Amino acid sequence: MKHNTKHKPYRLLLFAIPLLFAGCATHKPDIAIEKQTLPISQVDRSKIRDLSLRQIKEHIHSEGSKITSLKSNVDITLITPETKGSFTCNGVFVLQKPEKLRVIGHKLATTVFNMVSDGENFWFYVPQQKTVYTGRCNTKRNVNASAYLFPDDIAVLLDHDKLFEGRSAYLETWPTFWRIQVFEKKGDEFVPYGRLKISRFDNKVTELTLFQEDSLVKVHASFNDYVSLEGGTIPKEVQISWPETDSILNISFKNPSLNETLKAEIFQFREPRNAEIIRIN
Repeated sequence: MKHNTKHKPYRLLLFAIPLLFAGCATHKPDIAIEKQTLPISQVDRSKIRDLSLRQIKEHIHSEGSKITSLKSNVDITLITPETKGSFTCNGVFVLQKPEKLRVIGHKLATTVFNMVSDGENFWFYVPQQKTVYTGRCNTKRNVNASAYLFPDDIAVLLDHDKLFEGRSAYLETWPTFWRIQVFEKKGDEFVPYGRLKISRFDNKVTELTLFQEDSLVKVHASFNDYVSLEGGTIPKEVQISWPETDSILNISFKNPSLNETLKAEIFQFREPRNAEIIRIN
């Protein structure tokens, strides 16, 4: 087994057929302007809720505490400038709080990728390339002329309550949604850490953005069509984007189940024989 520790442009070749990622990634500042989903004149004001930041955080904590794990079959779509379209596959999605994730993608009865995060380290295995990309979770990563998907980013997206731990936040109230800005203290300064967008109609989180240390967007997710299951509610679809690499991942859940007891082995990764190990941070 070869361990590659040289600094070279890393290419995360997620799907050997037909995708080869070779595009150059650039940082993009977060300059998006919030827009209403409906013109104000069409909003039914009787359905708008009026909550304080404390009440919203309590609601998020209450909803989040109902879910300890999520297991589901999924449909997956990946879109990048290099794909000249979209790549689709199906697979299995398993999440356990806090921050443990396993997603296996299949296409025509062949495993095209296997991603794992145990909360401390993550692995992304591409069988046809015989390559494993691995690194520490929630740390700065080397991204050079490549498109990346990070399992540790995906693992935190459904744990909204964790966003507030040890951090400061303030609330913006818009006609149809709330926006919560979350800041982390670095020395004598407060720097952007994350941002939540929450519907004032039903208190559901519709968007989550996490920022890098330089305050540029690290990852952005939108959550659509929540459904109620025994034990809690989850979105039917999650769209995840990495602006730095112009990559978008859509995950649609099919027949999900909540709060199953999951074996620890699910989130343990065994390095395949004869695979190249590329460490990216």
